[in-house]
Amino acid sequence: VSTQSTGFKKRRVNGWIPAWKSPTELAGKIEVEIEILSNDEAQEKPAGKGQDDPNQHPVLSKPNRPATSFLWITSPWKSLKFIIWANYKWKILIVLGVIVFVIWLALFIYYVPPAVVQKSMGL
Repeated sequence: VSTQSTGFKKRRVNGWIPAWKSPTELAGKIEVEIEILSNDEAQEKPAGKGQDDPNQHPVLSKPNRPATSFLWITSPWKSLKFIIWANYKWKILIVLGVIVFVIWLALFIYYVPPAVVQKSMGL
């Protein structure tokens, strides 16, 4: 197909399209590639949806998503691990250590005086 018959100088164009959350807040960008094909070429290169077959023109590889890419409401343990534990691990451990020490000290103060009195009285 010549460029004269389609009216376009380029048959393939790619670029980034902004995706907006609101009129003032950018949510991200989407990379898009558009190719103009004749009917015969379109029959030769059928398109699947996303990574479904046929995934050939162009080949879409599986996305490399980080481990923190998850819906937090469906997996609260993951949110605890990646969000809370990663940022506050030492603070949590110190607070738990202080709580255990305070409980131990309270039990010591509660039980030791009667034992000392009993031992000194010979009971």
